[in-house]
Amino acid sequence: MTIRFAETSEHPEILKHYQTCNYGGGIQNGDRAVVAIDGEVIGAVRICMENDVKVLRGMQIKLAWQRKGLGSSMLKFLAKHVDMQGCYCLPYRHLKTFYALIGFEEILPQNAPKFLTERLEKYLSSGNNEVIIMRINKNV
Repeated sequence: MTIRFAETSEHPEILKHYQTCNYGGGIQNGDRAVVAIDGEVIGAVRICMENDVKVLRGMQIKLAWQRKGLGSSMLKFLAKHVDMQGCYCLPYRHLKTFYALIGFEEILPQNAPKFLTERLEKYLSSGNNEVIIMRINKNV
C-alpha cells in the first residue's frame, strides 16, 4: 500500500472512489489530493482552496480499510508535505480527536469564514447535527 499525492490524471479514479464511499463531493484540478493505493484507490483526501482559504475535504477510506491507521497516515502525510496553517475542515464531532492528530482544533462557527458557516448551517438544517468546524491555528 502506498500513500502519495495524486496526479490530475487520477481524478476520475478518485471520483469513482468517492462514489463507492457514497461521498458526493467532487474534485477540482486545483485541489491537492492524497491517495492511498493498494491496486486501486482505497483512500483519498484533498486540500482545496476556497475563497482563498485552505479547506481539508473528502477524507474517504474504503470500509475494509477503516480503523487500521490508514486515515491517520494520510493526515500525517499531508501535515508533512503541505503547509496546513490556517486550514479548516468540517468533520463529524466523533472525529474531533482524529483531526486533532495534526493540529486541528474546534472553533466557534462565528470564527470561521462566512462560506464555511453557511456550509455548516446547510448541514445542520438538513438534520446533520454532528458536524463541527475545526481549524489549524499553528504549524504542526
